[in-house]
Amino acid sequence: MSMTTTPIISNRNTTTTTFSQEQLLLFFQDPIAVIRIYQIGYLFTFLLGFPGNIASLFTFSQPTLRKVSTGCLFITLAISDILYLFMCIFDFLEFGLKIRFYSHVAYDELCRFRSFIMNVTQVSSAWILVIVSIDRWIRTRFPFKSNLICTPKKALIAVGVLLVIDIVLHVHMLTPMFGTLIPGFSIAACGPTITSISYFLFYFLNWSIVQILTTCLIPVAIMLTILIDIFIIVRARKQAVIQLVQFACNNRNIKQQNTLQKHIFILMFASICIFLITSLPLAIYKILSPRQAFVSFNVFQIISIWAYLKWFQSLFYAVSFYIHCLSSTFFRKEFKAKIKRIFNIRQTPVTVMQYATTLQHIRLHETRTKY
Repeated sequence: MSMTTTPIISNRNTTTTTFSQEQLLLFFQDPIAVIRIYQIGYLFTFLLGFPGNIASLFTFSQPTLRKVSTGCLFITLAISDILYLFMCIFDFLEFGLKIRFYSHVAYDELCRFRSFIMNVTQVSSAWILVIVSIDRWIRTRFPFKSNLICTPKKALIAVGVLLVIDIVLHVHMLTPMFGTLIPGFSIAACGPTITSISYFLFYFLNWSIVQILTTCLIPVAIMLTILIDIFIIVRARKQAVIQLVQFACNNRNIKQQNTLQKHIFILMFASICIFLITSLPLAIYKILSPRQAFVSFNVFQIISIWAYLKWFQSLFYAVSFYIHCLSSTFFRKEFKAKIKRIFNIRQTPVTVMQYATTLQHIRLHETRTKY
């Protein structure tokens, strides 16, 4: 029987209690409501998320959108969302369908891999939206310099720098200090091991604050500040914008660029709204949930709320495409154009073969008639 040493953290001191793995598995079991969330909720998320994000990749890869820095950023956002949804498959299988990975795979390595990817993609998706907001802010604040500052190359460089910082921030999850905690228990299947008590305390007392700040509160504060400033700038320049539009009516290229930038701003605004709606509830709950010494008395209530809010947050990684389609006629037009182009590419070889076959039959008929 394997034994697990579990620190009990209180406000004054830290005590150490030894439990067997079997005792932990018997005591810490997910309520039926949590299992249903993972079974039904995440299945719904997958059915929306994977087709939607793939469709977003196809749409933003259109030349019209790809040549704009914001379009490139939305491509990286779709890739990050897809990676997050892939990691959620493990949660769906283990906590929803109750497939026991613990006794069949190297669970420590699996915990490190999926926790690292999920946390990295959560931060990257949030901060890519921040970069999108900054991109739109620059185009609003410095309209005459934006073509030099906001280029696809510089946008991808910004994402690259973000990923380096993101990976460095979460690299501790790939060390032996992180691994199996309570396998099969959704809220604590993976976490800090007992090889380092100091890391154990850091993870539960300090790292949770870092996660709330980096994945939600700081990005939300920056995006809201930028949005407010953009609205102030637009309102202050209302007369100038009207004059610019009147001038642009005589220039077809300027008019097309203005229309494109307007629709991309709508896409950005819709994405930020979805991020705020889905991410803030979980962040607020993490802050307000009590930190007590003996949380086992209300742990099942906490896990039910936690699981629901975590699933609700996962919708951010699944519904962006559909929100874009609803909020922007331009996005719908580009998506339809991409589908038509794919369909035409598939039809072209068939059409050529049919034409060649018809031409061959005509020549054969002419030859027979001649003789």
